[in-house]
Amino acid sequence: MSTRKKKAASAPAEPSPAAAPTDAFIHIRGVRQNNLKGFDLDLPLGKLNVITGPSGSGKSSLAFDTIYAEGQRRYVETFSPYTRQFFERMDKPNVDAIHGIPPAIAIEQVNNIRSTRSTVGTITEINDYLKMLFPRLAVGECPECHRPVRPETPESILHALLHAHTGKTALLLFGVPVPADTAVEDFFSFLQAQGYVRVLLYGEVFRTDEPQNLKGRKLPAMVHVVQDRMVLEPANKPRLTEAIEVALRHGKGQVSISLTGTGKDAPAKPEMLSFSTDWRCADCDFKLPEPTPGLFSFNNPIGACPSCRGFGRTLGLDLGKAMPDETLSIRGGLVRAFQGDTYSECQDDLERCAKPRR
Repeated sequence: MSTRKKKAASAPAEPSPAAAPTDAFIHIRGVRQNNLKGFDLDLPLGKLNVITGPSGSGKSSLAFDTIYAEGQRRYVETFSPYTRQFFERMDKPNVDAIHGIPPAIAIEQVNNIRSTRSTVGTITEINDYLKMLFPRLAVGECPECHRPVRPETPESILHALLHAHTGKTALLLFGVPVPADTAVEDFFSFLQAQGYVRVLLYGEVFRTDEPQNLKGRKLPAMVHVVQDRMVLEPANKPRLTEAIEVALRHGKGQVSISLTGTGKDAPAKPEMLSFSTDWRCADCDFKLPEPTPGLFSFNNPIGACPSCRGFGRTLGLDLGKAMPDETLSIRGGLVRAFQGDTYSECQDDLERCAKPRR
């Protein structure tokens, strides 16, 4: 019998006459729960502790009724009285003192009916905990450019720009789709009415009040509109934050940054950075599925293997076993499975259908 505990939040220690130890141990003193006889025990934190013994020796009384019960009880007491009413009430175990215990969870032994889809995770019900943990630990990667994909926030974009590109001049851009067969003059007039006077096209900045400067070139399917132009300096942080938030709102969660240096640092071609607030590669526009508990469950259509549908096996036909000797004729027993009394009707049907196709 074993129990595993995970520290999720700090729980207040119960008052004790003696000072509570501060080392990395759970100190249990005078445990008398059920048939336990008042012994003391120190369990190291961050280690796998296994409790063994014959039936009736008090393994469950120590693991579940004492350690788990006290850890869960103290954690629940950190919530407000309104929230505590929705939790199961747990009585204080019969013990003199417990110090250094973190919040605890318990996975009890169950005797479920096993099936062909049963695994260790489903039988022990640990899958239910892992499905909640994995979405928080998931790291995305674009399958096309192999760059990391993660949802950005205005704060994370601001930190990335000021941390790695301080001193560079930046154009903050958001994309606006262009309807098919739209004239340059009409589209630029629309942007002007919204208060935007500059766009980035073909690597150059054009004014929306001067459509003739495009010299007859057509508009691409997506036009990058300039939200703001500034030098990336900590002094411009409020203005930069506002520009990022507005660009993300107009760009439906996506923003691009065109960077140019100064002097010797000026690159031959401006560097373009892209950010997205969802699980989308801003460079390739490839959207990854959002990590959800269902994505990590083979019993869910979202997370099931597309080949076996979560059953762990696929059905197929091995022609080498079905027709081991291809030199035989159909009547001579080419299909091995059809030989014998059980599938003799299939053999007759095959011979009858083969005659019209001869």
